[in-house]
Amino acid sequence: MSEKPLRRRADGESMDPSLRALIVDDDENYRFLLSTIVSRFGFMTATAGDGTQALEILDIAPPFDLLLIDLEMPRVDGLATITAIRADPRFSEAFAVMITGHDNVETKIEALRLGYDDYISKSSSELEISAKLSAARRVILRQKKLDTAVRELYGLATRDELTGLYNRRFFFTETERMLSAGEPINLVVFDLDEFKRINDTFGHLAGDRILRDIGKLFINHTRHGDIIARYGGDEFVMVVGGTPAEVEALAHRLMNAFSELSWTFGDITFGISVSSGIACSSLIAQPTLAQLLGAADRDLYKNKWVRRNPDVDPSLYEYDSTRDAQVVEFLREVHSAVRRL
Repeated sequence: MSEKPLRRRADGESMDPSLRALIVDDDENYRFLLSTIVSRFGFMTATAGDGTQALEILDIAPPFDLLLIDLEMPRVDGLATITAIRADPRFSEAFAVMITGHDNVETKIEALRLGYDDYISKSSSELEISAKLSAARRVILRQKKLDTAVRELYGLATRDELTGLYNRRFFFTETERMLSAGEPINLVVFDLDEFKRINDTFGHLAGDRILRDIGKLFINHTRHGDIIARYGGDEFVMVVGGTPAEVEALAHRLMNAFSELSWTFGDITFGISVSSGIACSSLIAQPTLAQLLGAADRDLYKNKWVRRNPDVDPSLYEYDSTRDAQVVEFLREVHSAVRRL
């Protein structure tokens, strides 16, 4: 009795153009056969003639979800290929299937030990191969769902619930990492002027609305790689690259954007002023996060004072040194919180 012809996709499984498969075999005809079958399960396919070519493709191409690798190939065989693949963290999530023309149990056990997830015999029928691929696809899609859930949970853990910006714990850990790696960074601290008076006058729900709008403004007026975090109740901090002049220009653009915001509560419409302070790691010999926060804080409060006292000599400004102790205490608290994770 002849086998029924295969449908274009597996039972109950929709096509997913984001799925990618790499087929590695020195037999061109068998590569074509596998590519045809694999594509029916919604995979975009690429092929390689041996292990060396496969590793070259993996190094430059977007990640593959499924790898089908022949055991016996010239130059680099299937066992050496999977060993190299699993040694690279970039490829650790790919579902790998060994293709073999042998039924040697020891070889199959060794293949699984080195990192293959399953194996297919070259003597298998098209129906058997399809059954294996269907199972592999289910595992791959489950892993993708799990990865998505992990990213969402991480996002919840690193985001401020009210504003949608990063929370200060993420700001702290990421900035410390960048400093440890020797990356040049710039901090811009923003403070909403007299925000307590707004809460006292219009209530905390009104204050929350303003903070949410401020969060949206930050997101809409900054670049993808910038880190924007809610530092405190009405304080925000931004970590950006660039020269001191570029950072200052960015801060001014944001200040202008803030000045265009307005809110109406009852019969009263008002805006809000924002002060900022800047600190650049390139201006400090061996910068630490405490030094950068302290420098940005000094600049912030000097700018507040100068705006409130436009007719007074700026050199007369005196910084409240107790703020330095507050910064150090904040960092100590975050350090302790991170160690408890």
